[in-house]
Amino acid sequence: NEEAKRRGIKCCTDALDIFDRALAKTKLSDRSVIYPGYSLMSNIARTMTYVPPNNMSHEEFELSLGENFVKETQYQQYHQCRALALQADVMRRQGKYEDALSVIDEMKSIYNPHLHSRVLMKEYITDHCVEIIAASTFWLHHFGRNDEALRLCDQVVDTMLPEIEAIELVTKSTILTPICRTLAKQRQSGAAKKALELYRTHVSDPATLAGGKAHPALGKRMPFLIILKCYSSGDEAYDDLSTDVAYMLNRNDPVWLETTCLAFLDAAWSTMCAQACMCLAKITGCNSQLQDKSSALIKEGLKFLEVSAKTLKKEDGTIGNSMMAHSNYSQILSELENLSSPV
Repeated sequence: NEEAKRRGIKCCTDALDIFDRALAKTKLSDRSVIYPGYSLMSNIARTMTYVPPNNMSHEEFELSLGENFVKETQYQQYHQCRALALQADVMRRQGKYEDALSVIDEMKSIYNPHLHSRVLMKEYITDHCVEIIAASTFWLHHFGRNDEALRLCDQVVDTMLPEIEAIELVTKSTILTPICRTLAKQRQSGAAKKALELYRTHVSDPATLAGGKAHPALGKRMPFLIILKCYSSGDEAYDDLSTDVAYMLNRNDPVWLETTCLAFLDAAWSTMCAQACMCLAKITGCNSQLQDKSSALIKEGLKFLEVSAKTLKKEDGTIGNSMMAHSNYSQILSELENLSSPV
C-alpha cells in the first residue's frame, strides 16, 4: 500500500526532526531510543522515494542524517561505528568516495569485529560496518590503490567474515560480492579462483542447500557466480558451461533487483547480467560446438545494458546514479561492442 508506505516514511522523518529540535534531549543519559530511527531512515534513503523535511534537498538531508547520527552516538562505541558506516554510505551515494574512505578509516580505528559484530547484527539486523569496509575494497582498486585493496580484502576475510554466523547468507553475500569483484579484477587465475571458492563456500553452496528457505535475493546469485567461474577458468570452457549459457539466455528478473543491487553493491543488476553474458560470449566464441551461442549472448548482453542506461543516466544523458556503477557499465558496454564488431 503506497499510502501506508508514505505515512510510515513521514513518521520516521518527523520523529528524527522532532528529536533534533528537542531541547530536553540534553537531559537524556541514554539516547539509543532514536538510533533505530536513523538506521531505518538510512535504508529508506537508499532504496525508496521520500520527501525530506523542512524543504531540505535530499543531499542536504542525508548529510545531516549521517552527521546527527554520529553526534548522538559519540559516547556509545558500537552505535558510533554504525553511525560512521551510515555517514560513509551517504557520501558514497553522493559520489564522494574519498570522503567516505576517510570516514571508514575513522570507523576502523574503533570498530572491533570480535566485540561489535554480533551486537550490531542483533541491534541493526546486519553489520553495516563490515559491509561498508568490504565495499571500500572495490573503491580502492578503482582509484588505483590496488595493494591497499588486496590487504583489506585479506583483513575482512580473515578477521571480520568469521564473526558473521553461517546462517546470515545475505550479509555474507553483501560482504563478499565487492571483495570477489576486487579479486576477479586482478585478472590472475589464482585470485579469481580464490574469489570463486570464497563465494561458493560462504554464499552459493549454503544457499543451494537452504533451497526455498533462502532469502529471495540469494535465488538470483547465478550471474555473479558465472562471472567468477569464467574468470577462474581463464576464459576457457568449464564443465557446466552449456547450463550457464542456457540460464543467461532465459532470464526474467524482478524489477526490484535492479535498484536493490545498485543501492547495496554499487552496481546495476542489469550490468552484472550483461557482464555474465560477455564472459560467456568470449568462451563460446572460441568453442566450435557453442559458437552459435556467442552472438546470442552478445545480443542479450547489449539488451541488459539498455536497462542499465535507463537506470544510471538522467534524461539529459548525465550520470544520475553511482559513478562507480556507471564506470562499470561503460567498461562492459565497450567490451561487448568490441565483441559484436566484425573482425
